[in-house]
Amino acid sequence: MNNSNNGFIIKNWQIILWFVIAVFTAGGVFSEFTSLKTELTMVHDRLDKKVKVINELEDRLIDIEKQLEYERGLIEATMNQKNK
Repeated sequence: MNNSNNGFIIKNWQIILWFVIAVFTAGGVFSEFTSLKTELTMVHDRLDKKVKVINELEDRLIDIEKQLEYERGLIEATMNQKNK
């Protein structure tokens, strides 16, 4: 039995070596994909935070513009009443 196992290894060492290399390569590829997935998730979370801040700033800007238009209209109305 031991002799037949050694014979198989000796005759097919290239196939066994190829298989071992393929296993290690697959492990490396899996590790890289896992790392990229983690990094992508982190970037996505940071982007979500930035979009939220931008939306909040946009809402504040709209409120300020509304207030300015109100004040401009009030000033114009006051000026028109004084001119009459």
